[in-house]
Amino acid sequence: MTYDPSRRAPASEGDFLGIISLGCATENMWLMAEALGIGFHVVSSLASGSAEKEVKHILGIPDSLRIVYAIRLGYPVSGSEYLRVRREVGDFTHYNRFGNKGLA
Repeated sequence: MTYDPSRRAPASEGDFLGIISLGCATENMWLMAEALGIGFHVVSSLASGSAEKEVKHILGIPDSLRIVYAIRLGYPVSGSEYLRVRREVGDFTHYNRFGNKGLA
């Protein structure tokens, strides 16, 4: 997933909306992949440093674009364990106030 920081909407200099839009597009791709039984994994380790330069070189991505993250797609091995760890909803939701569970 690449991002061109030079292409911005008028009067949007300094905002984060372009990156947020990438998240929205990624969510739609993820939902469709899941609906088709395709595994979806976001890889953020390519988004900086020498890894980004190497990937740009291999794929011919212009220097003006930034790699925000990569996405791996594939069909899960049947019968494999589901490795995603989910937190309990009560650990990160609060009703009518901010919760400080575990904070002093």
